[in-house]
Amino acid sequence: MVSVSFRILLLLALTVVACACAASATPTNDAAATSVDASADSTAVAVATYKPFDQANADPYLQRVFAYEQIKGIVGATVLSSGQFGGDCSKYSPTATTASDPSKLASLYVESATLQTSVLKRKDKHADNGGADLGKAIDAQICASLAAGATTTAAADAIGGVQWHGQLIVKGLLHYFYAAWYGYLASGNRKDWDEAMAAWGKSFDGKVDSGLAALAAKRDAQCGTQLGKDIWSKLLSGRAILADALTKEGKAGNADTLATLPTELKALQTAVDGQLQQVFALSLGHELVQIQAGTAVAVKLAEARAFWRILKPRVAAFDKAKGTQHLIILDLVEQDDPSKIKPSEGLAAIQAVWGVDVAAACK
Repeated sequence: MVSVSFRILLLLALTVVACACAASATPTNDAAATSVDASADSTAVAVATYKPFDQANADPYLQRVFAYEQIKGIVGATVLSSGQFGGDCSKYSPTATTASDPSKLASLYVESATLQTSVLKRKDKHADNGGADLGKAIDAQICASLAAGATTTAAADAIGGVQWHGQLIVKGLLHYFYAAWYGYLASGNRKDWDEAMAAWGKSFDGKVDSGLAALAAKRDAQCGTQLGKDIWSKLLSGRAILADALTKEGKAGNADTLATLPTELKALQTAVDGQLQQVFALSLGHELVQIQAGTAVAVKLAEARAFWRILKPRVAAFDKAKGTQHLIILDLVEQDDPSKIKPSEGLAAIQAVWGVDVAAACK
């Protein structure tokens, strides 16, 4: 078995390497670069890298992604105990930038690079969700699970058990990173673009996948897709589009914002958002397949619920446009009885909206 401490040390090592590569890039307005990495058999392999406009823009989100990976490492350990939750959020300082007790989920959430503070102020800037004040809802769920997980007496893999609450925390944070990433893509300034790239979760040397990027890579491996790679490629090209537009408008400052967002940047935002929504749809479908197979159904329900909350506004918009009722079927994951879920109908709804048969396409 792999101990929690070992997993955290491994994650730390990966992140230190990733951040060191990113930190070595000096502030520049050059387009994304391509480096050459020599593999074991001496074959040259091109690795696309991202050069931040200013590394300081990206650092807070890189630290938050690292905190997320620590949280995910604890939750995903072979044994998760109530003692690792840390209790109510109010026990820790929201103004802290470093976790006082990185062995506790609550400390990592509240105190790492003001992660909780960032979650609380997050809004969903999708037009079909009306600028919903998303962060407060995510924070309420996370803090409730941190408190409940610390005192639960339910079986670990049961409704209300430590794995149930752990997955609600982990997937709730993915929802936060998604909202942050999407919002920053359309801001039209250097600072926010660097923040978007950091929130995506891929190390700037292109080698380490964390957060959203790791989820995309996992689904790509399971489903034979290339969504994560394509998103990364588009994000790299978006930097050049933004830099050129800022130069043309004579905007030289870090936070100077475009008066008019280029059409191609708007199109890029729409394209990568649609691809990431496909990743979430594949993830929801994956959990439904697992529930259908009777595999850890309570824990899989918690994961399905979190992915559904990300996708719900999109399905509601689809139903409104097409006159369908897929939302009613998929919304069944919002109740706590796995026996009431209709996985086959849910999978059919995903196929109708996103055009993919998850059960057939994904391993």
